[in-house]
Amino acid sequence: MFIKPSLLAGAVLLTASQSANAIVINFDYSYDGGFFSGSNSSRRQILDAAGGFLGSILTDSLAAITSGGGNNFSAVFQRPDTGAETVLSGFSVAADTLTVFVGGQDMAAGNLGYGGFGGYQVSGTLDFSTTAAQRGQASPSFGASATDFAPWGGLLAFSNSANWYFDDDLSTTETFSGNDFYSVVLHELGHVLGLGSSDSWMNKTSGTGFTGANAVAVYGGNVPLTGDRSHWQEGTQSTVNGLPQETLMDPTIRVGTRKLYTELDLAALKDVGWEVSVTAVPVPSAVWFFGTALFGFIASQRKHNVSA
Repeated sequence: MFIKPSLLAGAVLLTASQSANAIVINFDYSYDGGFFSGSNSSRRQILDAAGGFLGSILTDSLAAITSGGGNNFSAVFQRPDTGAETVLSGFSVAADTLTVFVGGQDMAAGNLGYGGFGGYQVSGTLDFSTTAAQRGQASPSFGASATDFAPWGGLLAFSNSANWYFDDDLSTTETFSGNDFYSVVLHELGHVLGLGSSDSWMNKTSGTGFTGANAVAVYGGNVPLTGDRSHWQEGTQSTVNGLPQETLMDPTIRVGTRKLYTELDLAALKDVGWEVSVTAVPVPSAVWFFGTALFGFIASQRKHNVSA
């Protein structure tokens, strides 16, 4: 079986809340190219904080994928440093873990990054192939009947030349200039988790509206989407602990702004099949800063083809 990777555009949001992770998001720097290395290694702390937040609120149990003997799992993804398609044979992923390859990439001005879940090739026993596809989930995770999502991981690529703001203390809120790296990481991880990218997302769209029951209950009706259905419509509003805010999964972020997961974004995670332990985001401060210039993110075509 071969599943083509889905790589989407995007960027924006979140806040930190650390606890023991139910899901571990393991970042792999094998294809970095220097964005996170040397004097830039402190950027990994922001990445870990973003992954730690999401891992702490997801309570799914994901089966391990262990290549060996006659069973072989190959991870398929675009290298985050070059965009070239890469196939890693004999790949394994621990239980309750997602592996996400990360790195910097040269991008056009105004593009901050992109992210998506990985594809795969698998051969071996039926049980092994089923585990690779479903990771122990009872409901289908791909195809026209998908109501769940259980990837091995994926990739995040960030612009080498963007005017980034790397926050050295995520527990405080202060005025800043530049593009908030923490916010962008969280948005792109949303795509890795299937927001705007998975079959279980697409199966809950009608025209350019999202029909997932949890999101509809929060929004009060079908949620408007962009034309490619990969983001909420620009400017879509929700709340963070009762306070109004632009959503995580709309397609842009303003300079000097940090976005948080809103109630609508958390509801969407449930709709694509994740078990989410919270309905509100712990906020370290009730002060947010909004800039003026809007920056968009790479809009790449969604591809998710399944063949025998």
